Amino acid sequence: MPHPTVSVIVPVYNCRASLERCVGSVLGQTLGDLELICVDDGSTDDSLDVLRRFTDSRMIVLTQPNSGGPGAPRNAGLDRATGEFVLFLDADDWLGPRALELMVEMAEENATDIVIGKYVGVGRKVPVRLFRQTVGSTTIHDDKPDLYATLAPLKLFRRSLIGDTRFPEGLLSHEDQEFTALAYFRAKGVSVLADYDAYYWVEREDGSSIMQQGGAPDTEFFPVIGRVMRLVEEHTEPGPARDRMLRRHFREEVSARFGAAYLAASPERRAITEAGARVLVERHLTPAISAASAPFFRQLAHCLTDGREDLIPEIVAFGTAEKVPPLKVVDGRVYQDTPGFGELPDACFDVTDRLPFHAQLTAARWDGPRLVLEGDVELAGGRASDLSVLLRLRGDEPAELAFPVASAEPFRAVLDFAGTPLSKGRWDIVVRAALDGVPLAARPALGDLETPDTRFVLVDDGKPVLRGHRTDYGNLSVDAGWQSRTPEIVASARVGRGVVRVTGTMPASVPVTVKAKLRGSEEVVDAPARFDGDAFTADLPLRLLRDGTWQIEFDVAGLRGAFLPDALAAARVGLRRSARPYRTTGGRLAVALSSAPVLPRILAKLGLRRGWP
Repeated sequence: MPHPTVSVIVPVYNCRASLERCVGSVLGQTLGDLELICVDDGSTDDSLDVLRRFTDSRMIVLTQPNSGGPGAPRNAGLDRATGEFVLFLDADDWLGPRALELMVEMAEENATDIVIGKYVGVGRKVPVRLFRQTVGSTTIHDDKPDLYATLAPLKLFRRSLIGDTRFPEGLLSHEDQEFTALAYFRAKGVSVLADYDAYYWVEREDGSSIMQQGGAPDTEFFPVIGRVMRLVEEHTEPGPARDRMLRRHFREEVSARFGAAYLAASPERRAITEAGARVLVERHLTPAISAASAPFFRQLAHCLTDGREDLIPEIVAFGTAEKVPPLKVVDGRVYQDTPGFGELPDACFDVTDRLPFHAQLTAARWDGPRLVLEGDVELAGGRASDLSVLLRLRGDEPAELAFPVASAEPFRAVLDFAGTPLSKGRWDIVVRAALDGVPLAARPALGDLETPDTRFVLVDDGKPVLRGHRTDYGNLSVDAGWQSRTPEIVASARVGRGVVRVTGTMPASVPVTVKAKLRGSEEVVDAPARFDGDAFTADLPLRLLRDGTWQIEFDVAGLRGAFLPDALAAARVGLRRSARPYRTTGGRLAVALSSAPVLPRILAKLGLRRGWP
């Protein structure tokens, strides 16, 4: 019997409310060559009855006594799986209809061993940055995308990669991290599918999941995390990649154990938490990791290793209260003035290189050659002053241009590019400020605003085109001097009073010439465009246009563009000629002039036709 392409393994324990959706999402996949292995881990509700109501021959239902965690049912599924690939799916979650088809395609096209399909958080947070773009092949050692941001096994794995590797059993939580980390290190390559919502990851509304209940107790939790951290050190050299992975554990696992549950615990249980965390800090924390970590963790780590456990409850209480840490400037450095400041080393509170300064745009629009920016700045815990806006040119020869801010709260800046032409390139916009003499800088976020469109403005060494650019992080930059395709402007054309009148709106802040070019020759007739705001009018004299077809275009400081016809009106030209604006097969504006036949000339002479429609 041929083996299926994918084995989907679902551990099941007391999740009857979500089972039908979960199972249905697998059986309804566009990739039908699969087997679904559901392992009931001693459910006490009717989850098993729900599973047995399905009659699809591709579905296998296994049962076993409760094992105390998802590791054992996943292992039972692995022992039964026969597919080339294995995907782990939790019973609360579901898959997008094409998830398996697209993930298998990525694995086969890129010869990768793991595929991470885009997670969609349902009531929970997911690692958004991991899915900024689809990546054919990467490894755990690359910093972008940061695969180590997710250690959940909710991914597609080649079964040959897994081999005889199994999950630790009997653990309520975090049994998956060692499994996933080892798979990452063994994989020849990992694919990231970011342009399809593949995996819907659910947080239970009733708070009944294992993780929502606190997960594994500290006596089991910290040894598990310690094994994963040792695994990282065994498979990496000292340096940025190792630090990035270890820092993730200190941030996501160690710091997370010092929250509301820690404050509510007895002194004995607090001591257990402190002892478990202390072991990891002493064994794995380096100065580089500490310097890159948040102040809360730096304070916590120092207290654990320097005998200041007495301060930990006060530090944790301030953190869980979600208070804004006040900022204090001392000798040109900025510190959080929070519990322990003045008692612990200043480095535990230093935020000079990670100041919480942010800028959010509320308006970004062109006003002629001026880009008008309006928005708000925020410095949590302090007050920013001395605002200005800076444009910084990317590249090997960076340059900077500064513009004053007209008003500060909210800020308003006018970037006049007629008075200050930009050089060709991408210019990042930066809002600058200061806190008691300490410089601040932030890229302004566009949010839901539309990105400012193309504007024709003189550029020093490029085409006269400026346009807004939304970065991958949602900030605003300006592209200057680039035009990869012919610009197009919608315009109307009417014939009368001896001219072809072309009208429309054009975002131009430089002189514009409208040109008529006779097809099949080099003959060109020009007319300057007259502007009222962005509305323009140009009159091409008919006496200069001989019979034939004339392509109507425009020229902006040497950049040629095309008109797309809107309203068109034909007319007689005296008694002997007719002129007809029309849309070419390519959708462009043209005018055909020809000698008029006798009858229309007679009708025109009798006053039945007028020259201006």
